[in-house]
Amino acid sequence: MSGRRVLGLARSLSRFSLVASLGLSAAPALAQSASGLPEIPSAPAEPPAPPAPPAPPAAEPAPAASEPAPPSQAPAVTDAAAASPAPAPATANPPADGAVPKADASASAAFAPLAAPAGEAAKPPPAGSPRPAATATATTATAVKPPPSHEEPEQSDDDSRGLLGPFRIGVLVGTGLPEVVSFGAQLKLTRFFGAGVNIGFIPTVKIKYYGDAAQKYQEYDVYGHIYPFGGSFFLGAGVGYAQIDGTLINQFRVSGIAIDVTSAATVRTLVLTPQIGFMKIFPVGFAIGFDIGAQIPIAPSQVEFNTVAVGVPPQLSDMIQRDYINPNDEKVRHTLDTVGRTPLPTFNLKIGWFL
Repeated sequence: MSGRRVLGLARSLSRFSLVASLGLSAAPALAQSASGLPEIPSAPAEPPAPPAPPAPPAAEPAPAASEPAPPSQAPAVTDAAAASPAPAPATANPPADGAVPKADASASAAFAPLAAPAGEAAKPPPAGSPRPAATATATTATAVKPPPSHEEPEQSDDDSRGLLGPFRIGVLVGTGLPEVVSFGAQLKLTRFFGAGVNIGFIPTVKIKYYGDAAQKYQEYDVYGHIYPFGGSFFLGAGVGYAQIDGTLINQFRVSGIAIDVTSAATVRTLVLTPQIGFMKIFPVGFAIGFDIGAQIPIAPSQVEFNTVAVGVPPQLSDMIQRDYINPNDEKVRHTLDTVGRTPLPTFNLKIGWFL
């Protein structure tokens, strides 16, 4: 029995050594064959995004939703894209007849039209093609918008043009000193130059400053105005004649006889009137202005008298002339010399209307 066990053990050891030798010799071949096998990829956490499909040329119309895309333009289908189901289009109200609604080609990036180049005019889409997106239309409209051809002219605030164009003619009335009442006409040739005539009056008044005689004043002159800024402010001067009439009436009693003596005289003088003022002419034609200056006598004439004495007896004429008439005339002369030789300040306020 022991011999059989020993023989069996020897056989078992020989088998084990054969198997071990075979296993060691096969291990490199198994390792080499295992390295040649492809790796089994692990399942990704999220499916990869499909690559962006190429955009179709602008000249070719986009295919309708019901027609399949050409093979050259169809997007590539990957395993991940095929594995994930396409989302169903959201339809607010499904059609009642059960027809499948058409997909909007403009909602897909594959069918978005390309914007036209900046230098080319936009081509109209072919009949039956879907309308381009709003953003593409806005971009094309901005690209082809022409620049403004010219700038709008500036509006001028010049109101010097009237019915006759740059020439404006009007009438003026006013009041002031020394002319209590005045009226005249003015012609404005341009924005910078005007000319006119003026007639002024002082009714018969008695101003104690000039003497005892009552004065009556008339003045006629022509003037020119320069508007240095083309607006309402002006510098000007007038030249003309002023006529001053003086009157003094007194009653004397001589030897119980009442004698009325009226001394009347007139003087004429050339006057120069420098002025500075403001004259605003509105677009409708209404005008308002004022001026200040001085009236400077240049060459007064001789005083001319026209004295009348009533009730003078012939035997007393020389005595009455010497004692009553001559002193009365002298008072009138003094008044006229004061008015006719003294520079007078002037102030005038005028309104008028221009064509």
